[in-house]
Amino acid sequence: MRVTVEYAAQIKRAAGVASESVTIEAPYTLRELISRITAEHGESLANLLLGDDGGLSPSILLFVGDTQVREGMTTELHENDVVTVLSPISGG
Repeated sequence: MRVTVEYAAQIKRAAGVASESVTIEAPYTLRELISRITAEHGESLANLLLGDDGGLSPSILLFVGDTQVREGMTTELHENDVVTVLSPISGG
């Protein structure tokens, strides 16, 4: 099955693409997807997405469709899901 991953803000620069289609096999979790994309896109993306403990950095926001996923790294993905990965932008 296929899911789309959309990258926003500085995450997009680190990934090198604005979005991509990823082929996965069910069952597949959000945690597995994050592991895969950080392995495929390298250290600059991994440094933004992952904390010191190897888990998702608390500053990263994840959405599956229109729903923000906070504690749901075990969220199972489905055919045609759109996963959005972004880092909030702040400044003055």
